[in-house]
Amino acid sequence: MPRQITKEQAVFLVGAALFIWVAIKLALFVTHQSSPPGPPRVQPPAATPGDGAIGDLLATPGLDGYDRGSSDVFIESNLPPQLFIRSFIAHSFMRATGTAGCSLISSYTFECRMAPNPIPELRFTLPAGLNVVAVFSKESDAERKWGVDGKTLIVPIKPTLIKRGYYGCRIDVKAQNPVAAPSVWTAPVLACGSATENVLSESGTIAIATPNDQVEILAKDVTQANLTRLALEQVPKELAFGSNKLAYTYRQPNYTLTLEIKPPATTVTSIPTKSTVGPVVKPTQGPVVKPTKGPEITKGTDTKGEEEPKEKIAFPKAGDAESLPFKLAMIVKLEEPEPRRQAVLRNKDTQEYLRKFEGDLVMNDLSVESITDDAVIVKDSKGRIYRFQGRFEDKYNTTAPKDAGPTKKGGPPGKTRGG
Repeated sequence: MPRQITKEQAVFLVGAALFIWVAIKLALFVTHQSSPPGPPRVQPPAATPGDGAIGDLLATPGLDGYDRGSSDVFIESNLPPQLFIRSFIAHSFMRATGTAGCSLISSYTFECRMAPNPIPELRFTLPAGLNVVAVFSKESDAERKWGVDGKTLIVPIKPTLIKRGYYGCRIDVKAQNPVAAPSVWTAPVLACGSATENVLSESGTIAIATPNDQVEILAKDVTQANLTRLALEQVPKELAFGSNKLAYTYRQPNYTLTLEIKPPATTVTSIPTKSTVGPVVKPTQGPVVKPTKGPEITKGTDTKGEEEPKEKIAFPKAGDAESLPFKLAMIVKLEEPEPRRQAVLRNKDTQEYLRKFEGDLVMNDLSVESITDDAVIVKDSKGRIYRFQGRFEDKYNTTAPKDAGPTKKGGPPGKTRGG
């Protein structure tokens, strides 16, 4: 009987055959010798050497402002700095002391970003009548002070390096001017783009505020130009004040904002004079009439002009709970389907058990008003309330099991003790 080959033996034979085949191939590869070169297929006069200047033909032209020798290509570049400015402007109107007009306090905040190089100063065009009182900046140049040259505000700065080739600074400008009231006021535009070169973008938000409502303002919507009305809830946090009344946004500093300023309405009381009062007439002395004795007035009360209330408040009266035809057996705390309490009442005549929740009708005109841990209040149609005090300790007031629903009318109160 021929012997069968096992699985392990078959695998061994296949591996051995594969190893022998690889060994034969490797031996043939090692012992193989290449044949000697044959005659050239192209005649020697037709073969020309290559062009030695191939590198010059493939080279790309250099880029403007690019220096391969520097580690920072932006610092060594000759590109002019480009500026991007975002403004936050707040105008607050307050009543001036001792005058009929009001005082305007304006705050301009400029967040400037520049690339690829910083600039030594920022210039702003001052509108006519704007009185600048202070300029603040963390990036200000300590060696040079800000100043006004004609209609130009010059602020020396040392921008902070945010990242490679990207700088930034923040400048706050405060101004204060008197404003006549009532009058039509036009917002002064303090712009950087008209005085500083290479300002690619200058947009911002304007908020109009009246602290303590000392001044009344009214927007002249007809004369507004290049402005978008903004809801007070959408004002950025830099201008979020509780006294804001109006808010606008602009994309370029060529806007026109006109408001009507009015002082708050006040009532003036004049002191009476002899010319307005007239001659003083002295009363003539007549007979003295003794007052008749009237009803006694309790001391400390004033009945003059007092009217009796048309409707009297009806306070609920307490009734005798023992006179009702039922009594409280127990208070059950239910957990399903929701946590609430149930009053188990027992009829004195029929000994029938009644399970009632708050608002359920017990009998006739009696309904359950409220259920607490230690008392049940029942109310009738006449407004009388009856209080059933809990008669048992808390250990006798049980919690109904989850799988046991409320018993039917007249059924036993469960495996709890009752009275």
